[in-house]
Amino acid sequence: MTTASTVQAAPAPAQAPASAPAPAAPVGATEFEILRAEMLALCGSEAWNPAARVLARLVRAAETDRERTIAYRDLGDFAAAQGRHDDAAEAYEEAVSYARMVRKAAPNDPTADELLAGALAGVGDTAEAEGRLNEALSAFEEALALRRSPGGREAADPGAQRALSVALERLADLREDRGHRMRALDLYRESYDVTARLAAADPARFGLDLVATRARLEEIEARVAG
Repeated sequence: MTTASTVQAAPAPAQAPASAPAPAAPVGATEFEILRAEMLALCGSEAWNPAARVLARLVRAAETDRERTIAYRDLGDFAAAQGRHDDAAEAYEEAVSYARMVRKAAPNDPTADELLAGALAGVGDTAEAEGRLNEALSAFEEALALRRSPGGREAADPGAQRALSVALERLADLREDRGHRMRALDLYRESYDVTARLAAADPARFGLDLVATRARLEEIEARVAG
């Protein structure tokens, strides 16, 4: 089992576990929420050694399955940012196991679906990085199914729509790499439709995403046509 003692304090060369700057913990926040806000803020300022120490405390402070899922997902993100794919894979697997327990306890809660989908995306990313492509496909397929499962919730939630688009493109890229171009094309077309709606509603926030998705879609269309 991955433990807090496996967190390494070496500087991470890539991105923080979550987007920076991180919001401060709200008034009345739990110890877990305070530690996570501190850890994300440190990652955002690239203070990797202090962030690693706070992350170790975060893992120990997690008291519920939901908190354990978040803590181990952050641990996986941190390890992946350092290129430690084995450690990241182990942490993401821990996150998935806790997320499955959360979803089992609350099968009709869309946030439980999102929690599991996020952990599975980490599993897929590390499996792909290590060349375990069948495992990556399985994880990405399940994550996408979960992103689609809230039954229309994503239509009113730009964050959920963007998460769906990203899940579609992760799976599409892996399908295209394996030569499944028609399947990749279908997935990118679906992602383009989602991203186009986002960009139409909020061009400042999602316009660049649409440009990138359109370029990738055109590239795959050209390969299929050629």
